[in-house]
Amino acid sequence: MSSQPTPQPKSPLSSDEPTVVSADGTPLPEPTFEERAQVFWIENKKTILLSCALVLAILVGKELVLHYLEQREKATGAEFAAAEGDVAKLRAFTAAHSSHPLSGLAWLALGDAAFKEGKYVDAAAAYGKAAPLTTGSAFGGRALIGQAFSQSVGGEKSKAEEAFKAIAADLKLSAGIRSEAKYHLAVIAVEAGRFDDARKALDEVQATDLAGAWMQRAMALRMSLPLAPATPAAAPADGGDLKLTLPGSQ
Repeated sequence: MSSQPTPQPKSPLSSDEPTVVSADGTPLPEPTFEERAQVFWIENKKTILLSCALVLAILVGKELVLHYLEQREKATGAEFAAAEGDVAKLRAFTAAHSSHPLSGLAWLALGDAAFKEGKYVDAAAAYGKAAPLTTGSAFGGRALIGQAFSQSVGGEKSKAEEAFKAIAADLKLSAGIRSEAKYHLAVIAVEAGRFDDARKALDEVQATDLAGAWMQRAMALRMSLPLAPATPAAAPADGGDLKLTLPGSQ
């Protein structure tokens, strides 16, 4: 059995790439970095240009989208401004931009208009539609108060009371909004003859709204309440009867 020839190790100076030699067999110098870059560009020019064109198209497209959105927002704002004070236009605006934050303000305006006309059911419904669109803004609490107050004035006292309690307990709302809700709870309690509940709500207003308008209203309402019943005297601890001992008695 013949043995296989042993492969000879490559010289450290050898390379997988063929050595370029001149016509007389002399090795030519290695190409410079600039020459390699030029060769790379010639071989990949089309791919590089297409990649650059794609990136440019993406950037231009993004700018066009942002410009479109900006122009659309301006148009929406102008449409809302033109609808101010016109109930029909405000309703048309809410229909065309049902999820836009400005529709929340449009519903607020519609609620105010219905309340002024004594249409309390319509007002409560409009404020209710404004509430989710204005959540987290300065108008969010106003929408909630408007809905509950419309229910109260419209005769839905129990529903209004529950709504005011929820507002008063919502720590995400401002202190002023929560104080207003507590004040309205006191008013509802007074109307129902529950004066102890009214005093409790007014105490909470006075404790949280130290310098606000609701503090002053709470004080005025408290002065109009009947006096609280006197607390009965405590009986002796041992429960025994008190006796009066006269001089000379046995």
